[in-house]
Amino acid sequence: MKIFKCCSLDDTKVAAEFFAQFACPGQCYALYGNLGFGKTTFTQYLIQSLNPCIKGISSPTFTLVQTYSTKICDVFHVDCYRMKSEEEFYELGLDEAFPSGITIIEWPEIIERYLPSSVMKIIFSKKNNILELSCSDV
Repeated sequence: MKIFKCCSLDDTKVAAEFFAQFACPGQCYALYGNLGFGKTTFTQYLIQSLNPCIKGISSPTFTLVQTYSTKICDVFHVDCYRMKSEEEFYELGLDEAFPSGITIIEWPEIIERYLPSSVMKIIFSKKNNILELSCSDV
């Protein structure tokens, strides 16, 4: 199990850069954790490490998905927070993105049973007011 203790934004950036080294077509990152624990910030750093020219990465809470181009492949940033059913995920055609793109999913619980085998489940938690990112899939 890999654990990062993030006491600053720089620590979160280091963690995101670590996970970015596994980025390849078909890779899926599922981000679990409470509201305000840094999932979107982590995603911003991960995407920027794949393409530093990308600025203005925001949470797709209302659009549900944002797509970004990198040299490797497209990155799909998905937020399932507002989804009421897993069918909404498929209506967006996002299951087709799994094999060809890099998918980063915030709030993946509603579609968990459909996550690809390449998924890295990253848990965001706080212990003693310190953000911890843990992943047993590394």
